[in-house]
This record gives sequence, C-alpha cells and structure tokens, in this order.
Amino acid sequence: MSPIDFRTKINWHRRFRSPQGDKSEHEILRIFESDRGRIINSPAIRRLQQKTQVFPLERNAAVRTRLTHSMEVQQVGRYIAKEVLSRLKEQRLLETYGLDELTGPFESIVEMACLMHDIGNPPFGHFGEAAINDWFKQRLYPSDAVSQPLSDDRCIVRDLRLREGEEGLNDLRRKVRQDLCHFEGNAQGIRLVHSLMRMNLTWAQVGCILKYTRPAWWMGDPPASHSYLMKKPGYYLSEEAYIERLRKELSLTPNGRFPLTWIMEAADDISYCVADLEDAVEKRIFSVEELYQHLYAAWGTHEKGSLFAQVVENAWEKSRSNTLSRSTEDQFFMYLRVNTLNKLVPYAASRFIDNLPLIFSGEFNHALLEDDSSFSQLLELYKHVAMRHVFSHPDVEQLELQGYRVISGLLEIYSPLLQLSVDEFSELVEHERVRRIPIESRLYQKLSTRHRLAYVEAIGKLERNSPEWPVMEYYYRCRLIQDYISGMTDLYAWDEYRKLMAVE
Repeated sequence: MSPIDFRTKINWHRRFRSPQGDKSEHEILRIFESDRGRIINSPAIRRLQQKTQVFPLERNAAVRTRLTHSMEVQQVGRYIAKEVLSRLKEQRLLETYGLDELTGPFESIVEMACLMHDIGNPPFGHFGEAAINDWFKQRLYPSDAVSQPLSDDRCIVRDLRLREGEEGLNDLRRKVRQDLCHFEGNAQGIRLVHSLMRMNLTWAQVGCILKYTRPAWWMGDPPASHSYLMKKPGYYLSEEAYIERLRKELSLTPNGRFPLTWIMEAADDISYCVADLEDAVEKRIFSVEELYQHLYAAWGTHEKGSLFAQVVENAWEKSRSNTLSRSTEDQFFMYLRVNTLNKLVPYAASRFIDNLPLIFSGEFNHALLEDDSSFSQLLELYKHVAMRHVFSHPDVEQLELQGYRVISGLLEIYSPLLQLSVDEFSELVEHERVRRIPIESRLYQKLSTRHRLAYVEAIGKLERNSPEWPVMEYYYRCRLIQDYISGMTDLYAWDEYRKLMAVE
C-alpha cells in the first residue's frame, strides 16, 4: 500500500485552461475559491430550491428543499473535515500526510461536494429516477429476440434492436441500453458538472462527488471487494473518457473512490436523517410527542447511559423543561440536532482516521457510519422511523405517484423526437424547424440551448461513416431528452405536464 500523501490527491489542476507550474499554499487556495464561486453561482445549485427533499411541490417554506438540505449537509461536512484535521494536528500527522499546507483546500473540497451532492437529482427525487428508468426499460427492452421484425417502423428501439450477424454492434447496443435504463442522480451530477454546464472544476473537486464507482452500463453483480462502492451507477457511458482521465489525475484504482468522498457521504447521512423527521412534524404527519414514542419503541432495550438516552431522551427532557422562549417542537429538534452532531461527527472523524490507509487508497468498502456501533444504530433508528411513518404516509405516497406520472407523461410527450430516423433528426438539428415534421420541430424548440449544444458537441466527436454511428447518435439523443427532463424543477415539470396535456 502506497504511503499517505494528500498532495497526490488534492489535485488543483483542471481539464481545460489549467494553471501551470508550482503553486504556493495561498495560490492553491485561490484556485479552490474559484471552484466555490463556479459552484455557488451555477444554475444547477439555484434549481435545488425548487426540487423535492421529501415532500414534492411543498409550499411551506419551513419544509426543506434540496437546496436547504444541501446547505445543512455542507455545514456538517465542514464540521467533520475540521474535526479530522484537528485530530491529525494533535497527533502531529498533518505534515506526515502532506496536509500541512492543504487544510484550506481539504475543507473547501468537502464543503462544495456537500453542496453539489444532489445537483443531478431529477424532479420528484427517487420517484423521478424510477419513472425515467421504467419508461426507457419498457421501450428499449420489448424483446431481445435477434432480428425480430419491428411492428412499427418508427419504433423507439429502431437502432438498438439486436440483429443477426452484428455481434460487435450488438454488444454496443446492449451496453447503450443498459446505460440509458440506469439513470441515477449521482451519475447525472457528474454529467452536469462536465458535459452540460462545463464548469471546468479541479480534478479533486469532481473526484469528491463521484460517490459510486460503478459504470451505468455494468451488468451483473459488482465484485465483493467493492460491493458497497459499486452498489449504484456512478457515471454514464457519455462520461467514460472523462472518468478515465479523472482516475489517472487522482491516482484512483479502477473501482476505487476519492478519499474525501467518505466525509461528504457521512455528512449527508447525518443531515437527512434528523431533517426528514423534523419536516414530518412540520407537515403534521405526526406530533413531536408521537415521534418520540416512535423512536423510543424502535430503539428496543433502554439502558441508563445508552446513546439513545444521551441523544434522544436528553433532547426530549430538555425540550419539556424549557418552553418559555421556544415551542416544544423547536426545542426538541434543536437539542436532537446538536446531540446527534456532537456524537456522530467525532465518531465519523475517528472512523476516517482509523481507516485512513484503506480510505486513502480508495478501497474502504463501507460508509463511515456503517458498522456494528451504537452510532450506526442511532442513524438506522432515524431511517427506520422515517421509512415506516413518513415515506409510507398516504399524503407522501400520493405526491410520489403524481410525480411518477408527470415524469412518465413528459417522456411520452417528447418521444416523437426519439421516433425520428437519424437523417430526420440530423436535419432537424441543423435547421431547427422542418416543415414536414411540425410536432417534432416544436418539441425540439422547447429543449434548452445548453442541452442541445451538449448533444451537438457529443455527436460531433463521432465518426459518421462508422458502423457505430447510428447507435451512438441515438444514445446521445436519448441522453438529450433525459438531460432536459431531469433538469426541470418539480414545479416546472408539473406546469409543463399540465400545459402539454391540455389540462388547464
């Protein structure tokens, strides 16, 4: 195992227009400050204010959006990063690990990764992901029978149907279909940063948001040694070359992860567990008294001095004894948050340091807060109560089903663009309007300029005379539709669906 030297991981170069030569500590920090500016001022961050955390289309401003959630994750990530650096300083290991002049970038990379961690999420959260994947699976996998006649010449699977005598192309078709049917918010985040928004962030900053290391076209089970790191798709075929370069720049193993990603992940786990319960009380799904009873019952055995007593019971007792300045609800969640952070942040930091050799190499096949400890049990308690009493609530399920229908409906509305032949769509891209295909022309006009330019750039790199051209053109056309719809906010998707379905 190679020695731990974070100077090989905190790579401040960029893919385009990268600053050259050696840099001082101050100059490197300025480079990461530039990353902060690019991220905070990006449209993808602003759109998070109208994307779901738990409750779609929520009008109560006190209930979290993806943006307010991400800001909370950012604060927790900063807290963990500072705790890690403080402990390494006490142990006189900062210089040993090459961090003595990189503490500022270390914190900044974690903070900004936390702020960005949800930027690829589609409208309506995980139900939006499911809607996209189900819609494409139903249309790209009607049958795997080789050379089965197409019942409709304008069928969406025209260029992805398996054909006899084309084994090489059939392998590519399988790969492309698998990739398109595994839309995932984390993979879309990588695509947003690189291909769609062209943010040109430092290699280290992008590496920190590569949460999962499995390509979306992966078939079968991941290797046991990386079962956790590869449990979800982390990037698409469209970003394969970029990820390959990223791994080289950050000295990552083929299925390994960037070290600071574990901190971002722990910050997210700590933040959303308490937040989801607080939002449920704000929405009157249950009262704070009922929540406490749910937590108490789900914990199981109650011993004096247990972590539950130190965190949950302590918050409950304090909130009941001091109600002069704040409501019981506000008091309870204030103490619950503080108690949870004060227990879980130091534990996450110690887990990071204790497992640093494996984490630095990218091979630690667990989350920081995933073990047999009472700290992990506390997080699971919060998740269990939220799953049983919040996500299964009829109001939440109804909104999720509506979101699923909206995304499925929008994909159906834009499907005429996927039914065009390669030549027809190429003509439409060149002229933007073609008289003989008026519906498709109007739909194409509605797509955002940014997404259309990404499509044009991608196919511009393909060899038009190669056998792969029709398959890859169609792949990027499907990506174009996924990019556009997944980039919508909840409210915009809802409004577009109603307008195009003529229901208002």
